[in-house]
Amino acid sequence: MSKSIDSRDIFLSGKHVFLKSLTRNDVIESNWYGWFNDEELSRTLQKHYFPNTLEAQMDFWEKNIAIPTNKIQLGICKPGDDKIIGIVSLNNIDYINRKCEFSIIIGEKKEQNIKLFVECCNLMFRHAFDTLNLNKVYGGSISKDLVMLMTRTLNCKQEGIAREDIYKDGEYKDAYLYSLLKKDFTYKS
Repeated sequence: MSKSIDSRDIFLSGKHVFLKSLTRNDVIESNWYGWFNDEELSRTLQKHYFPNTLEAQMDFWEKNIAIPTNKIQLGICKPGDDKIIGIVSLNNIDYINRKCEFSIIIGEKKEQNIKLFVECCNLMFRHAFDTLNLNKVYGGSISKDLVMLMTRTLNCKQEGIAREDIYKDGEYKDAYLYSLLKKDFTYKS
């Protein structure tokens, strides 16, 4: 049974989710590292090339999250529950060109729904634009459906296609690129 989370760990809050600072205990107690060993869950990610371990995830946490430099990575939780159901991040934060890369995974399959996904995206986009004063958030996926969802529900624009950019499932796949500019962002819950 999950317990209520320590409110001091909550970084961003919405109606359906809150995004928390990731702690050493989150790495140990969650299934975070296991998500990248799940072949089905990783089918559209640049993951599942090499096995992931608790030790490797802890090393990643220590080098990339414990002392952040150009990355904000947060755990996705539902209100009243400390179970991490996903991870969302702003990566490669570039303060000169005022942009960053966006990524998200909702690893707990029973929690994968559009309402949680959209709210997580909106919370992070608002933080990128209104707090960090960035101008552009960008990303990409080999899932054309995911990029279509981003363009339909979050006002992102498809920027192009990186042809045969990612090797997955025995073939080179196109990556569909999208972005959102600060001037086009409207918070939607």
